Amino acid sequence: MRPLRLMLDGFGSYRERTEIDLSDVEFFVLTGPTGSGKSTVIDALCFALYGTVPRWGKGNVIRNALAPSTVECRVCLVFEVAGARYAAARALKRDARGQVHTKEARLDRLDPAVPADGDLAKILEACVEPIVEGPDQVTARVSALLGISYEHFTQCVLLPQGRFAEFLHAKPSERQDLLSRLLAYGIYEEIGRRARERAQLAGDRLAMAERRLAELGTVTEADIAAGERRVTELAGLVSEVDSVVAEIADLRDRWKDANVAAESARTALAELAALRVPGDVADLSARLAVADELIDRRVAEAVAAERAEERAQAELAGLADLAVLHGWREAHRREAAVRDRLDRLCAERDAAEGAESAAAEELATAERALTEAETAQAATDRAHRAVALATDLAPGAPCPVCLRTVDSVPHHEVPADLDAARAAVKAAKAAVTDGRRRHTAASRTAEAARTEVGSAQRQAAELAGELRDAPPAAEVITALEHRQTAEAAMDRARTAAAGARKAVDQARTDREALREEERRAWSALRDRRDTFVALGVPALDGSDPAGAWRDLLAWAGEARAELSGGVAELESAERELRARGSAAATGLIGLLERNGVDVTDAAAAPVALARHRERAARDLAQARERAERAAGLAAEVDRHRAEHQVAELLGQLLRSDGFERWLCAEALESLVLEASQTLMQLSGGQYELLRGTRNELVVVDHNDAGTQRPVNTLSGGETFQASLALALALSHQVAGLSGGRRDLNSMFLDEGFGTLDESTLDIVASTLERLAAETDRMVGIVTHVPALAERVPVRFAVTRDGASSRLTRLGM
Repeated sequence: MRPLRLMLDGFGSYRERTEIDLSDVEFFVLTGPTGSGKSTVIDALCFALYGTVPRWGKGNVIRNALAPSTVECRVCLVFEVAGARYAAARALKRDARGQVHTKEARLDRLDPAVPADGDLAKILEACVEPIVEGPDQVTARVSALLGISYEHFTQCVLLPQGRFAEFLHAKPSERQDLLSRLLAYGIYEEIGRRARERAQLAGDRLAMAERRLAELGTVTEADIAAGERRVTELAGLVSEVDSVVAEIADLRDRWKDANVAAESARTALAELAALRVPGDVADLSARLAVADELIDRRVAEAVAAERAEERAQAELAGLADLAVLHGWREAHRREAAVRDRLDRLCAERDAAEGAESAAAEELATAERALTEAETAQAATDRAHRAVALATDLAPGAPCPVCLRTVDSVPHHEVPADLDAARAAVKAAKAAVTDGRRRHTAASRTAEAARTEVGSAQRQAAELAGELRDAPPAAEVITALEHRQTAEAAMDRARTAAAGARKAVDQARTDREALREEERRAWSALRDRRDTFVALGVPALDGSDPAGAWRDLLAWAGEARAELSGGVAELESAERELRARGSAAATGLIGLLERNGVDVTDAAAAPVALARHRERAARDLAQARERAERAAGLAAEVDRHRAEHQVAELLGQLLRSDGFERWLCAEALESLVLEASQTLMQLSGGQYELLRGTRNELVVVDHNDAGTQRPVNTLSGGETFQASLALALALSHQVAGLSGGRRDLNSMFLDEGFGTLDESTLDIVASTLERLAAETDRMVGIVTHVPALAERVPVRFAVTRDGASSRLTRLGM
């Protein structure tokens, strides 16, 4: 385990966020006044990994992690193990009742490609895989990664203040437990378990191989020699059997030919005797002639009907198109309707125009009467005003109109009634209004009539254009009637032609049926005739099936007379060939039976012989294979027996507790030897460590004539020297002792150097420098001794003010 980055925030005396970069550090020191917070840095590293700190006493007292005035804290450690990078983070929180709880605990695997000296946030963001969450889960996984528990971590990696001597003063059993963990003794237990499993498996395989060997049985050289002789004997029969089988096959083929010839002759005689004219062939020619005559008559009738259809079609084609005639008729009908409507509209227009003229005359008369009434009213009104003015005049007074002096007052007659004049004007105005209303209505009616007349005239003109080339209506009616008559005649002619063609088709269908009967008759005749081709039957001539049958029967009589004489000779040859074939087959079966080949059919002799040869060869091959397998199984039995013995012995040896004690004793011997050399340097050659017979540690005092005494008799300074020597040896050898399974390439020493004199302190410093320089191991120490701190290349100066501890890097 190698730390790279450490972050503290609110942890212990570090109330403010503090980061420590150890990615480029091999040997460093935390130095500063007592109580400044040096050990707190090592505590934070241990807390991030295991969730507890040695100085707290109890593993579950996590409240000591929080600074007194803070409610939350967080610690994060980025470290590498076996080439992989991880981040262990833990956060605590104080609740309202003052109880401290774990807020977060997680272990993540990080991307090692991100530079370790870069921004810590970016390093943590490069999470490849979240591994576990929860305080106990993180502790367990860290223990598995490092291969040691918290207790062992604080004895061989982190040596906390005041606990340097734990490994020195530990009981032998406790040291053995630590060494077993560091030596990865579990791998030997696993090897022992697998060896015992291998022994069990080898035992099972041994038993199986022995059982298979017993089941296989014994195959002797005599068995193989007998099999070879059997294969040779059967191979010698092949040529003789093939020769006899070929002879039997030749006789069988010749017999088959004779049998076929005899059977053919007998069949031909029987067929010639059974040859008869079919009963329906006699009247077939007569029925064919009737059918042909009917076809000719139906064809003539169809030709006449088709010509009549053509004439009707030609006559119809010369007439005007039916759609055109219908269009003309409809146009004439609409023209007549439009003209009737136009006459009616013109009459209505003339009446409306007369009413309009009369209304105009009445309006003019009313308007003249209104003018006269208004003139009379104005005169009456003036007369009344003059009388009223004269009433107020006096001689010698000025006239209010002309302003002249009135000499004498004129006399005016009493004017007509003014109300009557006004009533006359009102009545005249009412008459004018009524006349104007009637005139307006008459004008609208006349205008509407004129519009309808114009529309009707336009329709009449359009229809006249359509009928410009059309004949008169009467001629159109006549043409339509003529067209309808021609179409009816055309339909009748078409129907008659179709009927005539159908009759032709029916006559031909009936003739075709007879043709099929004729074809079947000829086909039957040819089939019967072809039966006798081998006998030299003549070809069929003519078109009459009945005549052809008569010719065939005449030939059949002659052929029967010629064929009867050769049948007896063919049957005699057939019997002779059958007898010779039976004798050859009997001899072949006897030959095979004498050689152990069972066969009942001579034709199957080659197959039976081949089957026995194959069986004999297979038996021989199986015997040879069994012999080879037996030899292989015997070797396999020896191999499994040896494997079983070795694995069983190894499993028994590794199962013994003595192996663990021996292994730990050897490791302790190596550690004590290296630690003794270091102690001799630290003590100026006075002390040497030895391992007792019970694995206890004793010290040899060379200043006291090599007296051996327990290590607990050493003084405080001497105890520190011996503990430091053991710690350095353990840290140096842990990777080698564990076979590379423990990657604990870092070591942290907390205080204890103040008890050393100047000479011993120089030796300790040189030893630590050599450990850091000569091995790939990080060494960190915590001290307030300036002489030691100044020799360390990288120093982290720790100070503390009223708010928080602070850390400053000095040196490289």
